[in-house]
Amino acid sequence: MRESNPVVQEAIRVAMQRLPKHGKANVTKKHILKVLFLAKERLPDDNRVKHDLAYYWYMEGPYSEAVYANFDHMISSGLVLKTHATKTYRLAPERALKPISSSDDLEEPRREIGRAAKEFPNVHDAVKRAYEDAPFKWYDTYNLKFRPKFESHCKDVLAGRESRYSVQEMLGRLDDAVLDYPTIPEFMGHRMIFMDFAKMLNAFMRRDSYHTDKDMLTTLRGLCGSIWDAFAYGVRVHHHDPQYDDRVGEWTSMYKRKVDRLDGEILNRMEEFGDVGIDEAELPPEIVDMALHPERYEFTPLELDTALGNRWPMGQEAKWKFVKSNRYRKHERKYLRIKE
Repeated sequence: MRESNPVVQEAIRVAMQRLPKHGKANVTKKHILKVLFLAKERLPDDNRVKHDLAYYWYMEGPYSEAVYANFDHMISSGLVLKTHATKTYRLAPERALKPISSSDDLEEPRREIGRAAKEFPNVHDAVKRAYEDAPFKWYDTYNLKFRPKFESHCKDVLAGRESRYSVQEMLGRLDDAVLDYPTIPEFMGHRMIFMDFAKMLNAFMRRDSYHTDKDMLTTLRGLCGSIWDAFAYGVRVHHHDPQYDDRVGEWTSMYKRKVDRLDGEILNRMEEFGDVGIDEAELPPEIVDMALHPERYEFTPLELDTALGNRWPMGQEAKWKFVKSNRYRKHERKYLRIKE
């Protein structure tokens, strides 16, 4: 998708011309990317522009290699100019109102791009609106509502400043992310990693002296970002336009490698961190019910060749320990999946 495409470039020109007035102000690639995605979603399936604006879900939501590649072509040809501000661009003044392509399929896309630009002149609003179309709610609860607050809190604490966000607020956001994590089998390995991280972070932030352990805080901050990166690698495997179908094998391998590395890192950090078991009173009611009344839930083995159909290989007594603590062995983690 690195070849020059006049139709895609015309879509970019319209977005840049409509976002600011007459292309005189500056915009970011992210803003253009999200506005074009929102406009594309409103187009009929048989529209050529919708086909050419091929997207997949990734780190910051919907992403298009076609848009980025053609944006670079426009910079190289002088149609788009870099500004002195960081990561912002503007149209060359003499080209702001001159169409790049006159394809018959562009009339409706121009109208929808203008509409999206008018509705979302702020990049943050465009991102939030795009996230409403995300394949998983986790884009919102983890990447928009939890991760930025936690990373900001870490930055403040490491710099010796009072944080804008309380521990209670962050743990509340973390709880939301736990509840909203996708339960599909394809993400089970990553889900177990995230749950380990969540329990570590929960236990750490409840320590009165957590702010003095800057090494662990730095580690957890890094893991927070790595967990999102790995998740995004997996999402694009399953949620992409057909134009990217030939990349699925490559993406799947990349995702598995990412998860394997992260799994090893999480296990090592858990050993360094120590016990993060929590009191029964602190467990969510649905988890307590699961442990006390397993007959109400369906547990299936993740690896049939290993688990041999044994739904709880750790035994009845160990079942409660599995729920209460994350200090179980790596091979045991692979057995279980809860169908919710």
